[in-house]
Amino acid sequence: MPGKKITINMAPADLRKEGSAYDLTLAIGILVASAQIKADEIDKYVIMGELSLDGGLQPILGALLIAIKAKEEGFKGFIQSEFKN
Repeated sequence: MPGKKITINMAPADLRKEGSAYDLTLAIGILVASAQIKADEIDKYVIMGELSLDGGLQPILGALLIAIKAKEEGFKGFIQSEFKN
């Protein structure tokens, strides 16, 4: 992680954001923006996942349905933490 303060804008404020589905997305965004990883086509993927406080990945519910919808919407792929049955 960069050694500085990071502010994340979760606009629009009137759109409810629940759960931890954005954890992995935000973490990958920070890594890409700080040039710690290279991801030229990251915008072509749906990214969802939950991070624990120690940075470990936690399973998410509904991963198969999300992946199916991502394909229908024309995304190249779906990046997830793990799935939970």
